[in-house]
Amino acid sequence: MAGEWKGMRGIYLFLRRISGLIGLLFGGRQAREALKELKKLDTASYASRIVSDGVLMNDIPSPSDGEELRMGFIKERLGEFGISNVFSDERGNTLALFPAFGTKRDYLLLVAEVGDANYSPLGNAVRLSRTRASGQGLGERSFGAAALLVFAEFAQATGFHLDKNILVLFTLSSSVDEREEAFRHFLDGWGDRISCGIMVRGAGLGLVETRHVGSYRLSVSVRSEDKAILSPGAAASAASILGTIASQVGGLTWDEKQTAMVNIARMEAGVGYGHWATQGELDMEIVAEDDKMLEMIKSVVTGCIEKTAGGTKAKIDTLVRFKRSVGDPKLNEPLVAELKKALAEIGAKTRTGIVSEKVSLLNERGIPAIAVGLTTGTTSPEGDDLDLEPIPSGFRQLLLVVEGSAAAVGRD
Repeated sequence: MAGEWKGMRGIYLFLRRISGLIGLLFGGRQAREALKELKKLDTASYASRIVSDGVLMNDIPSPSDGEELRMGFIKERLGEFGISNVFSDERGNTLALFPAFGTKRDYLLLVAEVGDANYSPLGNAVRLSRTRASGQGLGERSFGAAALLVFAEFAQATGFHLDKNILVLFTLSSSVDEREEAFRHFLDGWGDRISCGIMVRGAGLGLVETRHVGSYRLSVSVRSEDKAILSPGAAASAASILGTIASQVGGLTWDEKQTAMVNIARMEAGVGYGHWATQGELDMEIVAEDDKMLEMIKSVVTGCIEKTAGGTKAKIDTLVRFKRSVGDPKLNEPLVAELKKALAEIGAKTRTGIVSEKVSLLNERGIPAIAVGLTTGTTSPEGDDLDLEPIPSGFRQLLLVVEGSAAAVGRD
């Protein structure tokens, strides 16, 4: 399937360049004039569709195989907009292509996440008031995917193609694809032609991600001897072994400025009463703002685990589930500048945040990228509460960032 997608890409690249030449001759001036109107564009109607599509998206069961249920909804909506260049791959990615005016060969990528591993019919049911929308998983994914859908609708209806090809990508969220295999698969096929990327999220309006961090996610599994409680020479339980590891490395900071630390994400052990619990698992994350520090901490943590294992009769295995490097903070500066200008234009307050994982994955391939939030509110594992009033301004911000980024960054 990957080879088939790459083959289709070559055909459609040629067709889009031809359509781009035609657009340059007949529609270029109209598009340029439309761009000048972005700052005063009435975005209220687009905001209403973002809310309605976000609510519908949040109600669709997840996860499913390749998120086929939610991706099916997205493809149906793209078809309703009259977008013909829509493709899917075997990893669950859905991609819509928009040609440039001219013969530009590079692409601006807009990406939104799809999928919620914590979905429940009751928790994901959205509660709406005049000013707020509440529901589990609503902000990070459903409203983000809905905003990107409406962007695709806007681009199709207005000819918002600029002078750069646009890729609109719906990919699996890290919630259901922890190792980011779907997004990595997409980058393997398209990364060489992407000049910059914009991650679209439902929450986080005003958040400017300039703090680069690297991370490891480790899973530690323990299997101890199966002996009854109080039996002579009973071995340590899995819970006590994991507790020893967690107490030694969890929650520790490695410098005064807290630029590196270890977090214990989950610890699970215990299988009933009357016998020692023989099996357990512990998930942890190592975070650092320097790659050398990241590797040093990982070495210390794995050494601690090995030392603990050596003092017991238990079998202890450590698995690296995910790694991302710190990256180059200077790479994203042109896009960060465009985001700040757009936020100033809509009058949004800014704050600093840690760079998102998909932005880091783009950076690892030398692609500058940023994350753009749509509205304000609060997000948590228990549920999201989002403000509806800022959505029109948030959507205008997105359009301004796309326009500015297309002009600011390009490939030779």
